[in-house]
Amino acid sequence: MTDLATMLWKEVVELVGNRRSLRIYVMAVLIMGLLPTLTRPRGMPPGIAAVMLLGYAVFSSVVVAAQAAPDLVLRERAGRTLETLLASRLSDAAIFGGKVIMAAVLGWSAALLTVAVQLIALHLRDAGAPWQWSYLALVQGRVVLLAGVPLLGVYLGTVGSFVAMRVGDQRPAYTVTMLSAGLLVLPVALHLVPLSLTPAGVAHAVAALAVVDLLLVALAVRFFRRSQLILFLQD
Repeated sequence: MTDLATMLWKEVVELVGNRRSLRIYVMAVLIMGLLPTLTRPRGMPPGIAAVMLLGYAVFSSVVVAAQAAPDLVLRERAGRTLETLLASRLSDAAIFGGKVIMAAVLGWSAALLTVAVQLIALHLRDAGAPWQWSYLALVQGRVVLLAGVPLLGVYLGTVGSFVAMRVGDQRPAYTVTMLSAGLLVLPVALHLVPLSLTPAGVAHAVAALAVVDLLLVALAVRFFRRSQLILFLQD
């Protein structure tokens, strides 16, 4: 736990000086927070509006996590500090886990802030109307936001960090990470798994994502070999 805490503190300190990541973070929150209020017709049914708003919040987290995960690794590769990190006393799990957790936290916090911007913008748009909680008033919405989004961040953080260890360019690493998110909806798109927005259906989907995360993290840690990575980075 000490090694993991050290890694997380290191990532936080470096994030403060990473203007590019902070700019993308702020843009994702503001665009996904304000865009629904600017484009949503006033006569849209509440159920459809809630799904749309939640979709924007989830997409905000996807954009931030998918960008942050490769960037946390590639910035160190560009600065030639990744080799030093891999040669340190920190454990493999702490090094890899710190990257994944940081990306997941950034994605989750972006979603939470997007929700806050959405609700405030909706309240200001409908001046004089009672305060509305939209999808937060639904069990499904709270489950997605409080459990599904963090799990999605772990998934993207794992894929993005692992890919960036082996791909030295931001664009392909980001593309692969974003495409991996599409794999999660592929079973629904192919009608292999029925889409259910009931509380039970959403809970089952989140539980399935948790299982996927456990398997993916276990595989990533299993194939994370610092000795091989050091040789690869030196080539």
